Amino acid sequence: MAEGHGLHVEFYIEAVKQEFLSEEAGRPIYKDTEFVRIHIPGDKNYSVDRAASQQDKDRFALEYARFKNGMKEEEQAVGTPLKHWAAIPRSLAKEFAAVNVHTVEQLASLSDTGKQAFGIGALEWSRKAQAMLDASAGSAGAEKYAAENEALKQRIADMEKQFAELSAKVDPEKRGPGRPRKPENAVHELTEAL
Repeated sequence: MAEGHGLHVEFYIEAVKQEFLSEEAGRPIYKDTEFVRIHIPGDKNYSVDRAASQQDKDRFALEYARFKNGMKEEEQAVGTPLKHWAAIPRSLAKEFAAVNVHTVEQLASLSDTGKQAFGIGALEWSRKAQAMLDASAGSAGAEKYAAENEALKQRIADMEKQFAELSAKVDPEKRGPGRPRKPENAVHELTEAL
């Protein structure tokens, strides 16, 4: 898994009533506070929902950065969203979301308990998700080498063009091999005139 913690983490803003300030002002006063919601994929009964501490922000830095960039809670998950994976039906993606499995990576690393909690088919879909991740990891390397190969071909073509241009500048009157140049002096002109 890319993020390494195997959890579904969401940051969000909640308006929290400030009791002391509200009592002092005689009206309700609220303060926007950052909260974190942590779910274990496959377990719909257990979740942590609390004000986000600095430790939460550091531990889940990627999700927090996505939150700060304006992403909604469901978009903060790190990985390929199940709803964008063409192999899985939309209805099944929603069923997995109900048990806090939102990405292909979370599905691939779903615990045995999570698979049992979801029921029939979870094991098969977990294997398909892992196969998709393995295949994409292999194709990423192939794409990298193909791009490098194209860059090298372009570089060779540029060098060949530069070589041709330089060769044309160095010797514009190329003669074939073995033909000596005509001497351009007065003695040669005199001998030819006779």
